[in-house]
Amino acid sequence: MMESSVCRLARYLEELTAEQLKRFKLALTAWGPQDSQWARIPWGQIEKADRPDLAVLLVTHRGAGGAWQVALQAWEKMGLRQLWELARKDAPPSDVAEAQGLEVLLAPEEVSTRLEGKAGYKEKYRERVQKKFQILEERNARLGEWVYLSHHYTRLLLVRGHASPRSREQELLASGELHGHLREERGRPIELEALFDADTGEGGSAPTTVVLQGVAGIGKTTLARKVLLDWASGTFYPGQFDYALYINCRTVEVAAWRSVAELLSGWLEGTGPGSGVAPVPTMLALPERLLFVLDGFDELLWGAEGQEDGAWVPTGEKQRVDVHLRSLLAKRLLPECSLLITTRPVALEKLQPLLEKPRVAEVLGFRAPERKAYFYKYFPDAGQAGRAWAAVQANEVLFTMCFVPLVCWAVCTGLRQQIERGEALAQTARTTTTIYTAFLSSLLRPDRHGPPRSQPAGLRALCSLAATGLREQKLWFREQDLARHGLDVATVSTFLHMDQVQHEAECEATYSFFHSTFQEFFAALFLVLERTQRLFGSPRLGQLLKGTFSLEADLPLTVRFLFGLSSRERASTLEKMVGARVPRGSQRVLLKWIRAQAAQCPGRAKTLELLYCLFETQEPEFVQRAMGCFREVKDVCKDFSSGLWVRRSLSELGLGEDALGDSGMRWLCEDLKQPTCPFQSLRLLNCWLTSDFAKNLSCALSTSQTLTRLDLSYNPLEDQGAVSLFRVLEHPSCRLQSLCLKKCHLTEESCESLGSVLGISQTLQWLDLSFNALGDHGMGLLCGGLRQANCQLQTLRLGNCSLTGRSCLDLASVLSPGPKLLWLHLRNNALGDSGLQRLCQGLRAPHCRLRKLNLANCRLTPACGPSISSILSAPNSIEVLLLSGNDLEDMGIQKLCQGLIHPNCKVQELKVQMCGLTWLGCEALASVLRGCPSLRRLDLSDSSLGEEGPKWLCRGLRQPSCRLQRLRLFRCVLSEAARAELAAVARAKPGLEISYQSNSWTGLHHVEC
Repeated sequence: MMESSVCRLARYLEELTAEQLKRFKLALTAWGPQDSQWARIPWGQIEKADRPDLAVLLVTHRGAGGAWQVALQAWEKMGLRQLWELARKDAPPSDVAEAQGLEVLLAPEEVSTRLEGKAGYKEKYRERVQKKFQILEERNARLGEWVYLSHHYTRLLLVRGHASPRSREQELLASGELHGHLREERGRPIELEALFDADTGEGGSAPTTVVLQGVAGIGKTTLARKVLLDWASGTFYPGQFDYALYINCRTVEVAAWRSVAELLSGWLEGTGPGSGVAPVPTMLALPERLLFVLDGFDELLWGAEGQEDGAWVPTGEKQRVDVHLRSLLAKRLLPECSLLITTRPVALEKLQPLLEKPRVAEVLGFRAPERKAYFYKYFPDAGQAGRAWAAVQANEVLFTMCFVPLVCWAVCTGLRQQIERGEALAQTARTTTTIYTAFLSSLLRPDRHGPPRSQPAGLRALCSLAATGLREQKLWFREQDLARHGLDVATVSTFLHMDQVQHEAECEATYSFFHSTFQEFFAALFLVLERTQRLFGSPRLGQLLKGTFSLEADLPLTVRFLFGLSSRERASTLEKMVGARVPRGSQRVLLKWIRAQAAQCPGRAKTLELLYCLFETQEPEFVQRAMGCFREVKDVCKDFSSGLWVRRSLSELGLGEDALGDSGMRWLCEDLKQPTCPFQSLRLLNCWLTSDFAKNLSCALSTSQTLTRLDLSYNPLEDQGAVSLFRVLEHPSCRLQSLCLKKCHLTEESCESLGSVLGISQTLQWLDLSFNALGDHGMGLLCGGLRQANCQLQTLRLGNCSLTGRSCLDLASVLSPGPKLLWLHLRNNALGDSGLQRLCQGLRAPHCRLRKLNLANCRLTPACGPSISSILSAPNSIEVLLLSGNDLEDMGIQKLCQGLIHPNCKVQELKVQMCGLTWLGCEALASVLRGCPSLRRLDLSDSSLGEEGPKWLCRGLRQPSCRLQRLRLFRCVLSEAARAELAAVARAKPGLEISYQSNSWTGLHHVEC
């Protein structure tokens, strides 16, 4: 049998003296960071390793060939010429070493014997896990109080599957016992101990991926920690998993470059300093005995959408951490391992495409018996627990809210302080704001007659820290962040939780609020306390409120807190706490915002959230003024009265998830035919509409005098239904201007009919056919209508339409005659460089009027750079160019920049996110910043700028000719020096916004400003 590379290298290491071995280890750490191809081996592992273990480490982290290369270089530098000569002759052939990869390592049984039989690593790791996860830091004002998880844990309700929108709406409206009853009937219950059990309904196979989803504060992290503790105690699937690794997603550095081996070692060491070398070879050899617990998937800051998951790479090679995580989730890396993932529902859309046949369970919090049990576990005195529980039972709203463990804890904390001070519980918090305000009061003055723990100035600084973190989407703070706000560790120990986060071989203290909801509360308090009159009159609150609604995200709790803190009663409470007058005036701004939201006709769920905001004020007069603003209805129930339809103030209707049923849809079509029907916009998303409904709707559209916008996305209309709709566009009385048929199961068969209609319709200006498999032939038929002189279309969206480069000749023929088309969206189509070259024939035409072009994720390479440059230098009018997700690299971007500095260029917005840009391309971009006076917005996110890249950008930004208004550098790893230089540029140019944090929630300006 051929001697393995590990054994061969270990044999040579045995020739070193103790002093020479020490020098050899130091040499490894000195050279590692300069070689970017390989992973740095943590010093803690190198220092503890003996000669055989050091050989395992080198081959594991650097591969067989790389290990020999490093060893030879070290021995030559150390002057060990004789050893170097012998080893050089004995080195394995490089081609064999690279081809074998990990197979040249010790056999799994041999590695297991060496690393675990010798040092007992597995058992010591279990001990570390049990020690770390058996204790919880009690999140209250009494610093240093700890409780055991096994005693503190209260059973949570877990159910399989997903709730329907109707059942969720019923829960949202219900309270008290009805609310609990509805939640218990949500789905099939499942116990924590049975998450990975086989299910006869799934063919008898046990799942290897389990997802626990639930809202914020519902107990997902507690469940994750309970799994780790039970595994370490031998009660969670005993004998099935050799290692359970906890991954806190909020602390993962996704932009860092790590090897697989380095990641595994880091996650093992995350439980505390280990003993011996991390058994990475054993783990890689037996992945079916690994359990990964990913806690808080929603807090991962991924790269841009559309990034490839990537194939598995050797353990010694570096890759971005988020790429490794995607591969792990998709089971491309360690496919036999088991995964337990916790996440908020908002992230399920991103998570679902990565997973294969996951078991999904929802965490629904406490049932009524568990709420009572929690109270009796929280209060050390049974009498106090009984009084507190009775007060909660008497308040239906409070009783309902306590299904969330975090709220239950906040209520218990506030009630305990009230009981200890001898206060009555009759005025216990009726709203979320009141709960948190009372809790804050107990934090500031736990002793009724004692001094406050924090002076008003310290409280304001803490609130400023919370607001800054919220604005920058930042949950963890370093000591320098605290110092920047005038805070020290002693001041904030009452309010913040401290943790140790490992960076390479060092640990750094980081701080966070007990939960994101508390950070949102303090951020809202900042807006109230810090010069309220000026603040509420400034754009800051408006920007915060403007960024509130998104398609999937819940209404941020910060806004609810703002409404609650705006009341007169709460202002009086705050004045007593801070010892100063709290200015009035916030309700005027909030009322204006409510009116603006009502004017936009939010959906039913968002409307209910707005009503919850009003409820937080507890002021009937304010609520009455605000309720007069609601004049539009979305997601209405099936049995609404016909009188609602004909209200002249109702101009927009949005329905989803089959909100009306078949009979309701027929009723809707009849009402659309009425001359008095005022609808201008109609959205029927995912209502399971078929071709039969499309025929009925077509009759209504032909008579409607007001309807101008129609969105039927996510309905299986198919070609037959679409053709019925297209025909009505020919009717002279049809006023439709905007038509959205996203993901309606259309094919090329419907394109001929649509093409003929486009040449006739005098009103249609906006058309979205994304996520329909039209193909190249269908595109050719569609372009036949687009070429007609009478075509009025201005916006055409064709994302994910199965187009290739062959479609681009037809598209070019549409652009060159100079029609009215202004915006062309081709994202996620495999056009390639050849397709772009064909498209450019039309884009370069003198009569082309296109202003916006989206070519994101179209499989473009550096070779397309000259083509793009040629259209920018042509006398056309392109103002927005989106190229994200293409492998342009530095060479392609440099060619692109040649067109951007041409006098004919009119580009105002350029997006080259995740295009392989490095510092080498930044010099060309600096010339663009100087020489392209039209450029206003530039997005370079997910780029490896290094140290030199930001310097080049700052040189261009400082030029007087630079008129850039927004520069985005999301997920670009920037040094402190680079951030400081960017901040200086931002301060010197008040009109410039620079963002380098991930996904700024509010869009507020300037880094570090």
